Amino acid sequence: MMAVSEKAINEFKKVLEIEENKGLAIKIKASMAQSSCCSCGPSQSYEMGLVEKGDDGDRLIDVEGVKFYVDEDSLQIMDVSEVDFAEEYGFIVKDANASSCGCGDSGGCGDSDGHEHGGSCCG
Repeated sequence: MMAVSEKAINEFKKVLEIEENKGLAIKIKASMAQSSCCSCGPSQSYEMGLVEKGDDGDRLIDVEGVKFYVDEDSLQIMDVSEVDFAEEYGFIVKDANASSCGCGDSGGCGDSDGHEHGGSCCG
């Protein structure tokens, strides 16, 4: 089952306290691509957005008062995932099954000013 970190819950609550967001929920959609940026096999991608209600077949998951709508396929992909929040990136999904195959020598993903962000370009 999808997990949500305490930090992410607190940040979602801040977003949902904004007047125009009151009464909304978080829609999460996960998908599996057949190859990733490094061509090292399947990779996951995730979309999150604010919605009034879910789509037909979505499961409503309440975590500490924050409502999430997630379809069954996404729940299967996210079975061992955790939604988290990182100050430098915002909301992220940590996937315990994501492959990591490294890109280049560092195995990390650097940005234009040369700072590494950790992990691999694939996972």
